[in-house]
Amino acid sequence: MAGVFKYYKDVLGYDLGDVKYINVDIVTFDLGEDKLQLFFGDPVVPVDSPGSQHRYKIVGGRFNGRVGVTDDPVPLMDTPILRLSMIDVQQGDGLILDTPSGHLFTIDGGDKVLFARHLAARFSGTTEERPLQIDGMIVTHGDADHFGALMELRESEKETAPERLKKRAFVHPKHVFHNGLIKNRGSRGGKKIKDQDRFGETREGTSGELYVIELEESLFEVPDSRMNDKFIAWRDALVHWNERRRRLGLEDISFHRVEHTSPVFEPFETDKLSFNLFGPITEDVDGDPGLPLLKKPKHDPHFHTSEDASVTKSVSASHTINGHSIGFKLTFGHVSILFTGDLNQQSMDRIDDALPDFNFRAEVLKAPHHGAEDFDLNLLKKVEPIVSLISSGDESAFYEYIHPRANLVSALGKVSRGDTGVIFMTELAAFFRYRGLVRDLKTSSDEEKVFHGFERTNYGIVHIRTNGERLVAFTHSGKRGMNEMYAYSVSKTGKIKPQKRKSIS
Repeated sequence: MAGVFKYYKDVLGYDLGDVKYINVDIVTFDLGEDKLQLFFGDPVVPVDSPGSQHRYKIVGGRFNGRVGVTDDPVPLMDTPILRLSMIDVQQGDGLILDTPSGHLFTIDGGDKVLFARHLAARFSGTTEERPLQIDGMIVTHGDADHFGALMELRESEKETAPERLKKRAFVHPKHVFHNGLIKNRGSRGGKKIKDQDRFGETREGTSGELYVIELEESLFEVPDSRMNDKFIAWRDALVHWNERRRRLGLEDISFHRVEHTSPVFEPFETDKLSFNLFGPITEDVDGDPGLPLLKKPKHDPHFHTSEDASVTKSVSASHTINGHSIGFKLTFGHVSILFTGDLNQQSMDRIDDALPDFNFRAEVLKAPHHGAEDFDLNLLKKVEPIVSLISSGDESAFYEYIHPRANLVSALGKVSRGDTGVIFMTELAAFFRYRGLVRDLKTSSDEEKVFHGFERTNYGIVHIRTNGERLVAFTHSGKRGMNEMYAYSVSKTGKIKPQKRKSIS
């Protein structure tokens, strides 16, 4: 059984036949002393409604099992829709996807605890005996800001204080998808390792270009000497989750090294839902698949407008692992979403040349590399999105990359379809409240230091919902009950018509 359905049935105890899905954009439920908004595609269970009011049991989240009341009946569907959430993980990517067939995917996870906290709140009630099945844990590439916090899910299991039990998330991944590049430590014995040696064995191709050929499948079989600390921690978390699967009598985690011709997502496809991979693109190097070592780009503020990527002669480990991100197009009905990981101009240019017949056009675009300036304008023009999503957030000076760059935001506006395109950024949706002067508890009393304190009251999560014909994109605000929402109808030919949002209270 797919992960979301197993969660409703085995963790929350609902009869799947009773679970229905909201078929209106926004519903405001009266919970008595509180109010709760749910949205297009969210699950509820209708209950007996005496009198003129209508009653619905909330499914999942911190209000699971509570009964919400509305004055008007809520339009409901028997079948689920596609739901995608871009979590505000500050620097990095972290997305949660659940499909109409109930399959649950995590796509990356950031490098801080925020992703784990959101997953624990959204899928509340998991336990050691009844964990959440993640059907696919997709790590687009092995940079820490994309997977470094997945092990926080494991750490959350250790919470024991009563007030912190809601932060626990017990999970067990069924499939793990990654690009095969394992990043080792940047130095050994006090000596810095060259960028071209960060991914293991390399081999020269016919053109003289160097390729990484030591591409891995199962992380369980990679020695510690081949991994940096983040990979080791992730591997240890996977071992922990795999042991849980064995205790539950389930098969071991299935690992998949992904390349653009891989059929790895076929088991999740239906007649209305398809996955089409476009990266990473491997090449044959003396009988072995290899990924080329990519080069540092030249520092030109307008390089993204050039027809071919302008690069130096120096190999770059960061550009290599970013450029070989797992890229795929997910299509449900008339609506497509393009996932780009941290693709850069060099890799986008290479993909565009290698796959001239690939249809990149998509209604929703997950912008590459958090809005970095290193992008290929020609490929973005082929996407022609209606909705663009940028995962960006202030964290610290150490992680400051000026994401998103102004030229990328401008480019997304330029390539948007017609006059209806919108751009969401997690950083802009976040909201802070000023709390006044605060004493720094880390300093001694004789060196008392005060600073202006701010509390984050709203995280910049962005939601995409679609039934294959209607597309809804929204985020929340610092004011309770206020949302920025856009709705569209999408025809079979990709024609867009803005829709008025529909609400019930």
